[in-house]
Amino acid sequence: MRKKNSPKNLVSGKIAAVRECLEQLHQGLPDTEVEYVGADRLTHTYVKSCFLMITQRIVDINTAIIAFCFNSEPKNSFHKHHGFRMMHQHGAIDKTTLSFFESALTHYRTIANPYEELPLSEMYDISRMLLKHSETYIMQIEHFFQRRQ
Repeated sequence: MRKKNSPKNLVSGKIAAVRECLEQLHQGLPDTEVEYVGADRLTHTYVKSCFLMITQRIVDINTAIIAFCFNSEPKNSFHKHHGFRMMHQHGAIDKTTLSFFESALTHYRTIANPYEELPLSEMYDISRMLLKHSETYIMQIEHFFQRRQ
């Protein structure tokens, strides 16, 4: 008989995937905004893809925690912003992390929309901030599970 994964184990696997994506973004994002703006289209596309992947995987972590730890099943109308708010309400993330990811989700919608373009300088800035705030998010989630033991 297979042992059922605990929420912590499930989330740990998802965190590992986020860390891998963060490393890829860190390696692919030029050191300065000037370098990024002057970079080729492939670099811009790569950074956008990393941004979208990291953000979606963090949303997936929220969804898993909400379902398994807060005993709330996401509905079809479950909204990404709502997930971050629930995480904050339950003490899993702090207000600064909540605020950043609410902003990041606004950028996410723009980046994912093929008919909209985010200015390159904004893309660079939000990607730099994503590196920082994603690490903070991960630390907060790990601390959340430590407190639950």
